[in-house]
Amino acid sequence: MKNALVKYKNIAHLPGARRLLAADAISKAGDWVLFVAMSALVFDAGGAGALALFSLARVLVPAVLGPWAGSWGMALAPRTLMIGVDAGRAALLALAAVAAYTHQSVWVLEALVVGCAVLTAFHAPAERRFQRDVIEADQRPDFNAVIGATATTVMVVAPALGALMATTVGNIGALVVDAASFVISAFTVSGIRPATPVTAPESPQKQKQKQEQEQEQEQEQEQAAPAAKRRTGAIATVVRVLKNQPVVTACLITQATACTIAGGSMVLLPPLSSHLHAGSGAIGWLTTAIGVGSMLGVLAGGTIARQGRLLVCVGSIVTMGAILGLLGSSPNLLLALGCAVLVGVAANLPEPMYWTSYANHIEESDSGPVYGLVESAITGGFSLGGTLLGAAIVAFGTSTAAWAVGIAASLVAATAFAPALRSRKMNATAPSSAPAAECTQVSA
Repeated sequence: MKNALVKYKNIAHLPGARRLLAADAISKAGDWVLFVAMSALVFDAGGAGALALFSLARVLVPAVLGPWAGSWGMALAPRTLMIGVDAGRAALLALAAVAAYTHQSVWVLEALVVGCAVLTAFHAPAERRFQRDVIEADQRPDFNAVIGATATTVMVVAPALGALMATTVGNIGALVVDAASFVISAFTVSGIRPATPVTAPESPQKQKQKQEQEQEQEQEQEQAAPAAKRRTGAIATVVRVLKNQPVVTACLITQATACTIAGGSMVLLPPLSSHLHAGSGAIGWLTTAIGVGSMLGVLAGGTIARQGRLLVCVGSIVTMGAILGLLGSSPNLLLALGCAVLVGVAANLPEPMYWTSYANHIEESDSGPVYGLVESAITGGFSLGGTLLGAAIVAFGTSTAAWAVGIAASLVAATAFAPALRSRKMNATAPSSAPAAECTQVSA
């Protein structure tokens, strides 16, 4: 807890960081409220089939569009793109409220859901790009720990607020409130300014050296221009970064695997609660336990990110498979709650490490497509995990399915040790004159 308070204190004095945290929390809360309210409206209008299509579109569209949305978004400044996306989502939600109030076809609601999902695919990469502009490199580990804790808190609180609004002002009223939240998020982002480090006045000699360095860089850029022109495709950019940056590859594999197991754990909760005869409130308690573990994981992960312990992060995800199996085999609610907390801790312990490593190892010109791929891995992982575990439960039962999916996911996560060890070897043999800005080193 002391370390968590230190992390909050380290960024609390930064106006840009405070505003960015607030905007991120408001935007993510809006996504959860949208899920709660729109799920009920779609189900009422079209039944279970329409609800299944809604759930699929909500995660599949951002997963498919990720790399391209990140690449296309590079044409705009990230702050401008974030404001535009929030404004667009607010407009679509207002239209959804009108459509639901006037009893329009369920396909109108589905189309508006797809529109929101498309905009969301552009928002996440733009936000990660904007964080690079607002947060200095030495402050990123603490900031990523805090924003991760904020996101997990929102994951616990926002769905409950959505349910409360649905019972008080109705689902249509919840959509109106949700639209207003995206407008607030846009205004919050509009007030954020990129970090401008204060530097002392330069002497004439230093100014001359700087001019000479700039001229040399311009010459190098002109010589490298033909190669740069070939790097225009989103997929080609992603492949090149993953090939040349083993740290990014290791983080991407583990992050996608963690999201797959996490998506499976959410699908596991209803049949597990029924198997334990724990009552209708058990799902809520287990979900809260995962949220609590997630908060603990990201808070502890800030220190790990600062120390650059990539192998510890990979190992954390490998253990998630066994934890998922224990969760599905829990003989009572108390043990299930403990396993649920461990799922949250193991999944989110590496979270600050992921984003700190991405920021330190990905060039600004490549960040759009790669961040888009990361968001695809996150949303696609949740969708894949839920689908696989749901099908396995039907075929093999709750306990066997949890162990089968968990072990398979652990084997996938273990493959990340290869790029992680390669990166460790590269850092161990790197010359001592390496730039100090490359602050994320890999250690066991």
